[in-house]
Amino acid sequence: MGVKIRTFRPSDAKTVRKVLIDGLFSNIDPAFFVGVRRPSVIVSVLVLTALMYYWTLSLLYTIAFFVALLCLYYLTLLVAAHLLTMGPLFDDIENVQGNYMKPRRNFWVAEADDGQVVGTIAITLMNLDKPANECADDVAWLRRMAVSEKYRRQGIAKRLVETAIEFCKRNKYRRIELITTEVQLPAKALYERMGFRCVNTWARREYGFVLWTFTLIYDIQQDTIYY
Repeated sequence: MGVKIRTFRPSDAKTVRKVLIDGLFSNIDPAFFVGVRRPSVIVSVLVLTALMYYWTLSLLYTIAFFVALLCLYYLTLLVAAHLLTMGPLFDDIENVQGNYMKPRRNFWVAEADDGQVVGTIAITLMNLDKPANECADDVAWLRRMAVSEKYRRQGIAKRLVETAIEFCKRNKYRRIELITTEVQLPAKALYERMGFRCVNTWARREYGFVLWTFTLIYDIQQDTIYY
């Protein structure tokens, strides 16, 4: 099955949004398993489950309560993902042409044989408040890397990242920076295989959830030193 990487067209807007939203929802299962391994979550669930058994002296009720807690947690993740799709997280996608199709910026899609958009990636400036010719350190920001679930593990993500790297080399960026999380560990591993390195790990809070987040960089000029 052939897939080609090409520049975004205005007619792609609807399918690009769908790919990115589907990608967000595909992270719910990994987020759930990350969350239930948190010591704080484990302790809270065990304490509540023990209290339920103490109050009811019923193993059946206690098991049902335990399952209900897990279901509630999963449902909360679904609701949070839905809220994210309606919030500022997707503001840039409302106008891809205006936000990305500018000098030293770009947005690409992966297109399958049937014309369907199955992947996305973008490059913009790390400092969005400055024009390209005033960006002092020439740091590119890699964003919006996503591949439809059905098309994963076919090398498409690697080709998208390669396209972005070559674009940054041609446009004389000194380095590329991106942010990913513990929910996207396969993507983090891909970036690192391609020469990115993790320079910062920090906790990000979204709707009450804490995600360990990673800043990765790719040095285009080998003499670049990251501070």
